[in-house]
Amino acid sequence: MRPAVTIILAAMLLSASSVSCTPGSGSATSDREILLPRPESGTEDFGQRFYQPVESTVDPHMPSCGLPVDRDEVINLSEVMSCVHRDSPPSALLENGFAVFGIKSGTDDPVEAFEIVSDWDQPVYVSAGIPLHLLHIFFDQLLQEVEVRFIYGDLRKICQALYEHNLRHEDDLSAAYFAVAAALLDTSFVSDQRVAQEVSEELDLIEAHQGFSESPIFGYEEDYSQYVPRGHYTVSDSLRRYFRSMMWLGRMTFLLNGGEPHGPAAEYLVSREVSRAQTAAAVTICSDLATMSREGKNLLQSWRRIYEVTAFFAGFADDLTVTQYLLAAGDVAGESVSSEQLRSDEFYDEFRRTIVEDYPPPKIYSGTGASVIMPDLQGNFDPGDFVKLLGKTAGMRFLGQRYAFDSEILGKLVFPSVGSTPEDEERFMPSGLDVAAVFGSPTAEEVLRSRGAFDYAYYADSLQSLRDMVDDMTAEDWHATLYNTWLHALYVYQDIHTVEDMTGYPDFMRTEAWRLHALSNFLASWAMLRHDTILYVKQSYTPLAGAAPPPPQPSAGFVEPVPEVYAEIRAALRMATAGLTEYDMLDQQMEYQLMRADRTLERLQSIAERELAGNELTSDDAEFLENLADELESLTSLGNITESGTETSLVADVHTDQNTGSVLEVASGNLDLAVVVYARPDGAVEAAVGPVLSYYEFTWPMEDRLPDEAWREMLSGGEVERPEWTAPYLLQE
Repeated sequence: MRPAVTIILAAMLLSASSVSCTPGSGSATSDREILLPRPESGTEDFGQRFYQPVESTVDPHMPSCGLPVDRDEVINLSEVMSCVHRDSPPSALLENGFAVFGIKSGTDDPVEAFEIVSDWDQPVYVSAGIPLHLLHIFFDQLLQEVEVRFIYGDLRKICQALYEHNLRHEDDLSAAYFAVAAALLDTSFVSDQRVAQEVSEELDLIEAHQGFSESPIFGYEEDYSQYVPRGHYTVSDSLRRYFRSMMWLGRMTFLLNGGEPHGPAAEYLVSREVSRAQTAAAVTICSDLATMSREGKNLLQSWRRIYEVTAFFAGFADDLTVTQYLLAAGDVAGESVSSEQLRSDEFYDEFRRTIVEDYPPPKIYSGTGASVIMPDLQGNFDPGDFVKLLGKTAGMRFLGQRYAFDSEILGKLVFPSVGSTPEDEERFMPSGLDVAAVFGSPTAEEVLRSRGAFDYAYYADSLQSLRDMVDDMTAEDWHATLYNTWLHALYVYQDIHTVEDMTGYPDFMRTEAWRLHALSNFLASWAMLRHDTILYVKQSYTPLAGAAPPPPQPSAGFVEPVPEVYAEIRAALRMATAGLTEYDMLDQQMEYQLMRADRTLERLQSIAERELAGNELTSDDAEFLENLADELESLTSLGNITESGTETSLVADVHTDQNTGSVLEVASGNLDLAVVVYARPDGAVEAAVGPVLSYYEFTWPMEDRLPDEAWREMLSGGEVERPEWTAPYLLQE
């Protein structure tokens, strides 16, 4: 049956009383000219400007050792088993050619993990998850450096300037809006008494972060649980302040549409009067931004720099932007408009018409107004109502949260785009598996099918529609941002495992158990991506004659043979280098570390290519693998550049369900140990052991969104179970 909350929501008033909030419904008392200069066209073609592919030639010809593994043929199996505290190889290892061992006292530090493995004097296995984790480390630390050194100060100046300007012109809504942002950035900030009450109430709600409550300034429901600092934003006071301020500027919408009836379950979220006032305020803000300067620098140029560099990392705004509002207002009114005309019904109606005709509504619903979709008289829901919901939440966000197509995937594989089961149950919470399935993973689809996802009406159709969207993506789409480029590396990784004939790859990579492990790697790296962008994104060597040959000796190790993935990771880091160099946000130390990371990944790519070609590794390769711990330590020791660590234990909430008041948390945990068995070019069969990523997902109360520190406490207490689909390859202590 549908949860009781649906019945309660269905009984809500279709029309809410008009919001009585002075800043939310008030207007300027003085008339002034609002200039509408046409902004320069953006230079947001990041892929064309900064991305260059790294080529990888793959012609798999690895020898086969056959499955199940003959334990007596593996030259070092007993020694490797002792490393994972086993007296004998488990049947799963022999059957599949590999196994992953969960270690209760495991580490989340790859450097420490490789130091331990190196001491065992056995071949080292390098999982593709380790280079993907290296991508996370650089992505996260580069973003943090940009935020602290370049964005924070400019953002504070912009908010302070617009607050003071709007206060002078008695634009209370805009003044209150920027007062909240300024107060969150600067603890010494004190707002004027004219807006102090509403600002104080907003700050109290942000500090309490208890979920949905009506915004004192905007007059509609906001999810204040989103203001809990998460990701790398917990490592310093300045980053915590930056997180809350940017979340405010990224989530609060100057609503375009209003009317009667209004309320969470109605056609509109606010009255026409309120939306007209918010639209006038938004246009005025855009005008002020374009015409004002601070310390000799135009505010719009400073705003554009903040928007562009964050878009380079995390994507473009899903909501209407400052640039779009300036263009639309200019189309309606020309070069300027009086503030009185701006507040008129005539301007408001024509402006709305222009926006609707020229610009699309958001693609992702982010909880604006705690919106409700109502059933018809028979109790049925229309999937088309989701489009209407997106329209009613349309409006300008000053630095709006960013569109990410994996967020669109999560949002469109739940109610109402997905219907109910024959038992009248709704799908309110998605899974990371949905993203993998849309990316073409048959393994993820099989797990979803076994979980009953395809029992929901329209699920299969929605899944196929989203797959078509991904299939239609061009190279320019995949590399439009660093975020998309990371996703493309994951797409390439899973795509390798969809090939029906994997002849030439190691035997263990041809098993269904391995495909499940690869799925875990995919999702663990995806969780890291969402962790890093949580603020912005809208949730793998001569015998003597006459004597028996000596037994083969174990080699230095084995790299997961997916060189195309390492090539794409290299391309992503090179893209970051090129982009931040152009924005003058990359210092020499970080540039040097990025260059070294490229060399390390180039070596891994080269080893993987030669493994697949059936060639023996060189003595230089052996030395590289034996000293991988030292290599990783020097790569990730960035001094005082950032305050973020290299831990793999990271968590991110990626979807919120208003019906149950819960969020989907996706996480990577401590490192497991994998043992893989493979045939060498000389015919010997050996085993290698090395650290691999782990993946978790679970629902959690929205008012208690988890930062990394809380997640690590849960891990140490053994409070969370692995997904059930990991059982075929994961052996727990």
